[in-house]
Amino acid sequence: MGIEPTEDGTRLPNGFEDQEGHQFLIRPHLLFYYMRHIRMKQGVRLMMRYFTIGMAGHIDHGKTSLTKALTGVQTDRLKEEQERNISIELGFASFIDEEDLEVSIIDVPGHENFIRQMIAGVAGIDFVILVIAADEGIMPQTREHLEILSLLGIEQGAIVITKIDQADEELLEIIVDDIKETLAGTFLQDVPMFFVDSLSGRGIPELREALTEKLQQMPKKESTTPFRLPIDHVFTVKGQGVIVRGTVYDGQVSQGDAVSVLPSDENVRIRSIQRHNHEVTTASRGQRAAMNLGGIAYDAISRGDVLVESDFFAVTSRIDIAFQPLPSIKHLIKQRQLIKLHIGTAEVMGKIIFFDRNDIHPNETAEVLCQLELEEKIVVAQGDKCIVRRPSPVETIGGGTVIDAHATKHRFGQATIEALETKQAGTPEERINAFLRDASVASKTDILKFAAISASEFAEMKQELHQVDPDLFTTESISNQVKDQLQSRLETFHEKWPMRIGMNKAELISAVSEQHPATLVEHTLSTLQNEKRAKMEVQFVALSEFTPHIPPAWEKKLLAIEDTLIRQGVEVDKWEECIAGEKVNDEIQREFYYFLIHQKRAYMFDEERLISAKATTKALNQLEHETNRESFTLQTAREILHLSRKNLVPLLELFDELGFTTREGSERKWV
Repeated sequence: MGIEPTEDGTRLPNGFEDQEGHQFLIRPHLLFYYMRHIRMKQGVRLMMRYFTIGMAGHIDHGKTSLTKALTGVQTDRLKEEQERNISIELGFASFIDEEDLEVSIIDVPGHENFIRQMIAGVAGIDFVILVIAADEGIMPQTREHLEILSLLGIEQGAIVITKIDQADEELLEIIVDDIKETLAGTFLQDVPMFFVDSLSGRGIPELREALTEKLQQMPKKESTTPFRLPIDHVFTVKGQGVIVRGTVYDGQVSQGDAVSVLPSDENVRIRSIQRHNHEVTTASRGQRAAMNLGGIAYDAISRGDVLVESDFFAVTSRIDIAFQPLPSIKHLIKQRQLIKLHIGTAEVMGKIIFFDRNDIHPNETAEVLCQLELEEKIVVAQGDKCIVRRPSPVETIGGGTVIDAHATKHRFGQATIEALETKQAGTPEERINAFLRDASVASKTDILKFAAISASEFAEMKQELHQVDPDLFTTESISNQVKDQLQSRLETFHEKWPMRIGMNKAELISAVSEQHPATLVEHTLSTLQNEKRAKMEVQFVALSEFTPHIPPAWEKKLLAIEDTLIRQGVEVDKWEECIAGEKVNDEIQREFYYFLIHQKRAYMFDEERLISAKATTKALNQLEHETNRESFTLQTAREILHLSRKNLVPLLELFDELGFTTREGSERKWV
């Protein structure tokens, strides 16, 4: 596998090893027991959790230095950043990488000119560190960053006061009092405060330990919605093609998956995935990832675009939102005023449209139901958070929550407000769909409880739902998503392992169950079988149209090995000796070993040897003919077949195992 560095130090792989392909890693000498149907024990899987920390705060307050002190990574990679000593683009570093916990840090620019990058960086975070320098205290961008974080619904965080070696104790006390006053009433008012100096290392071990302890206590983020990754960086690597980076907002994606780029609706395939310079096969919600895309040109994709797995997410240029104005705005917000919307990593111009007023005055803080009419298409889902800024004079004026991602034009008046209020609360159908998007599958009781609908409303909606079992329901859309995921997993598996009869059922269900309940996955797999789109053989699943086959690249060598088996007849050598004449790597020869057995082109002769089916049939026919299907002893068989005991005994036992003969005392009878 080749690895090539990019200009900013990111490294992308040329290929990966699919971990799903190891179900057949059984040593040849154990295959004898495998053929006697010994069950494989399934290991306990750790519950992986992925979180992202955002570094926020005023320019030159030490966010980048703090990130480096915590992780050892210099996130200012651009030449201009290093020359000017300011962050311009988002910086990323791995903070925790353990068996069950993976945490990244995003270092966002603090300069007011790079607020777009800041919003793009913090939009997908789970925990924020608000950085405040001990020699300056609260500054304008500190306040604006705090407002943005609050509007985006960030709930977890900590305060870190940096550069403490540069401030005396009296000044530090004043700054701490100012910080407490500023944070009063915000989500950060009761969070812990740490005092560090990134250059000397003072306080860094204590901060690292406290952060680690806190993150280890945070619950796993559940995500049953389809894959979504807003793109915050696009670049190319020689020999690799187009690379995109971003934080996975929803779902999971795997190497080889087909996804779409929205809003352009370009179909691409994930060639490879990397997380913090490590090659991986999947990326899940909460993880930073770089992805090598196939099927798209560099100039056809840009920051603000979104990678998605399905049509679950809306492409729109008009959205209804619940707008929360900031009390700190300095100017009137007027009807149809030009605004700049930040949502995900996208930044688009538009107009704000009110239906019950013509303006919002400074210090008005009541929520306003309104609409944003945008100049470009964006990708959103109901419930997404956004930031609204005034382009001139520049200021953040508020934020919002998407009520309707498919909004249409509305009339001015109270009727529209009432309609938006109903939409905000959600119709029974919308509430059911919203709940099932999170739960995937649920009982009637849970739907009534969590979707807040009546039994009669459920009865009206029941025929629109997909019934998994007598008391479990999902939507047709989710059912189709699971079908598509199962089919995609099988397609990827067949492509990688063409000589295998299929994917282990338990492994397939486990893989898809990371996003959907196992009950739903098993039901959907049964549906695929009933629809003749999938088939089962013992415990292995395959697509109905799939037939195990030898890959063309290895066909000549592998068929030569099979010819050797056939020529040797019953006097067969050990498997290692049979393959010695052909240059076949261990993985391929192992795959071919099982392929011959599963396709009944060869049989287990003993723990070290295979015998071809043709040689077996020839010996069987000779013995059957010359015994006239009468009972025979070991000595009789030896005289007919002229074999040594070393080869005769396993051959007769093979006849027994295949059901042609049965042993009774010292004799064998034909079945």
